[in-house]
Amino acid sequence: MRNFNIEAVFGGILALVVLSVAIYAAANTTFGNNGGSSGGGSTTVTTVSSGAAPTLTATGGQDLICQCYDEAFQLAGKTQVLSPEYRTGFEQCRARGGVDGGDAWTAGWNARLSAKPYEASCRAYKRRR
Repeated sequence: MRNFNIEAVFGGILALVVLSVAIYAAANTTFGNNGGSSGGGSTTVTTVSSGAAPTLTATGGQDLICQCYDEAFQLAGKTQVLSPEYRTGFEQCRARGGVDGGDAWTAGWNARLSAKPYEASCRAYKRRR
């Protein structure tokens, strides 16, 4: 029977696991602006009545921050924070509106779940920023 070092075997297995996690993370991470337009035009967040995840569509004259805020506010009454709808809406608002879009989505969601949702509005959110 051959002599082998058990630490070397487990070390090799650990190295393979770490390498596979790193490859998976790199494959599922987006870097930079994925070909999106860098300016002009605004966007709106809309949902399909079937409960599908929100999607952003370009519209003229609409405020993206308020659209993200309002959509998250409405969605918070229908689903949970760990739902795919929440994640998709947040990611789309963040992609199109930057940090401000993501912050507006989160603020709208939290406003619905607050003790006084009747006092929450995008206008009030913008005043506090």
